[in-house]
Amino acid sequence: MTHHIPHRLGHVTLPPEDGRPVVVYLMPLPDGDPVGLHGTAALIWSIAAEGEPDVPAALAELLAVPVDTVRGDVERFLTDLVAQGLLEEAR
Repeated sequence: MTHHIPHRLGHVTLPPEDGRPVVVYLMPLPDGDPVGLHGTAALIWSIAAEGEPDVPAALAELLAVPVDTVRGDVERFLTDLVAQGLLEEAR
């Protein structure tokens, strides 16, 4: 399943620096509540937002872990991001 960034979602990504993880700040516009994603959560959102069709596999490769150890959690998190309007499923 591929995802994309909703049309009315503001987003800023801060790359890792000085040992700090990547951070993504999201805000549904014009009047949504801001959301901050850090570390692995930010990586998952970023990978999905780039249109990667197999986010769990891409994350597992980045983290050098078996995909089976992350697939369930990543898929649940993606479902939650869609439910919150922070990602949309591509049709």
